[in-house]
Amino acid sequence: MRSHKIVSLEVLDLRYPTVRLGMAGSDPRHLAPNYSCVIPILRTESGLEGRSLIFTIGDGTQIQAAAVEALRRFVVGRDLAEFIAEPGLFAQALAEHHQLRWLALGVYRMAVGGIVNALWDLWAKSEGVPMWKLLSSLPPEKIVQCVDFHHLRDVLTEDELLEMLRSREAAKVANVARLERDGVRVYSTAGWSGRPLDEVRTLCRGLYEAGTRAFKAKVGRGQQYDRARALDEDRRMLDAIRESTGPDALLLTDANQNLGDWRNAASYMKELAEYKLLFIEEAIAYNDVVGYIELRKALEPVGIGVAGGEQAPDAITFKQLLAGGGLTHCQIDGARVGGVNELFAIVAMAAKFGVPVCPHSGGIGLGQLVGAMSIFDQAWFGSEGRWLEYLEFLQAGVFKNPLVVKNGHYQLPGAAGWGLEMEDDFVARYRYPDGVDCADTLEADRVAAGQPGAPPYARFWA
Repeated sequence: MRSHKIVSLEVLDLRYPTVRLGMAGSDPRHLAPNYSCVIPILRTESGLEGRSLIFTIGDGTQIQAAAVEALRRFVVGRDLAEFIAEPGLFAQALAEHHQLRWLALGVYRMAVGGIVNALWDLWAKSEGVPMWKLLSSLPPEKIVQCVDFHHLRDVLTEDELLEMLRSREAAKVANVARLERDGVRVYSTAGWSGRPLDEVRTLCRGLYEAGTRAFKAKVGRGQQYDRARALDEDRRMLDAIRESTGPDALLLTDANQNLGDWRNAASYMKELAEYKLLFIEEAIAYNDVVGYIELRKALEPVGIGVAGGEQAPDAITFKQLLAGGGLTHCQIDGARVGGVNELFAIVAMAAKFGVPVCPHSGGIGLGQLVGAMSIFDQAWFGSEGRWLEYLEFLQAGVFKNPLVVKNGHYQLPGAAGWGLEMEDDFVARYRYPDGVDCADTLEADRVAAGQPGAPPYARFWA
């Protein structure tokens, strides 16, 4: 194998002014987000570059960038061959470093995932293949080697995963052929909290006519202060989506953890049961495992599923949610946990418990990351019950190889690696803090404080 010694790490901080340009991305808890990201770039002496992306929403991106910078010493000077030989141990060396692991989850875990995913990008590019092809072509033994089973063996062992994969190898061939032909089914998050209803109708009508058959709306904004107003707002949004699509369109909802405890969440969602919702996503706190289990049981009689995982920070949290029966839909995020290696474990546990993986892709660049993971999941475990979230904005003019959706299906990309290379003009305009159009932190705070349903403490932001 050709040597690919890593000689540098560059960390980009990019902040797009979503607040200024239509409020797409707003939700019940994140009232005025500016879609942003940290881009780690590993450069090698051979000229190969490995990239990944960690999604953020404005202020705080500098903290995420600093966390990635702190891992420089573990990768610069290493050769890609070391990672390819032992991807599991290499990832564990970062996640379990005897000093840094004290920082635990959140920012640090995401930084680890950023470096790990950039190494996977280098690996795919060294073989000249898109990420989905590298991941779905790995032999079962290599996938098992990638996973840290230390805290998972009570629900999934090495031998169990190996057998799961070996038993599906023949089906995988047919699944990959079907995915290459048809693509991955998508749903659209169109009903943002701050988006005018006329825009929602126009967008949904166009997407429906183009083949999309599932649409998601944000719900529960300000319900803790004015429940009647919040429900009226939600019904108007769901009606707008339904009226601009068709009777065969599925409706999904997302509360971004804003519905309080599980009892309140169940009561609130039952008020919307008439819309025949596929699921409510993140109704309650991401780590309220007991609450998820009780909520799923409470909503089962009215036919509303329970989705979660967008902000779940590690495989252990997913283990509890899945083994405890708290999820009907498992939502991985490509930039939240410790990278591909940990995502392998989560996807496998979801398959074991019969919970379809419906990734979170609501952010700049996340579609590229979870698109590849969704293909990996559906190659090995089938497509039943699975949907991939798709955002129609921040693709064209941002990425050199933007996502392509045809007839409601994400088309498998052909670019090597993740496909996260960005247009030079976009980077120049939105690089923080010197980009001419980059997001204004104080502007976002003022807008958030003035939003309907803003919490009382928001006045301290303005």
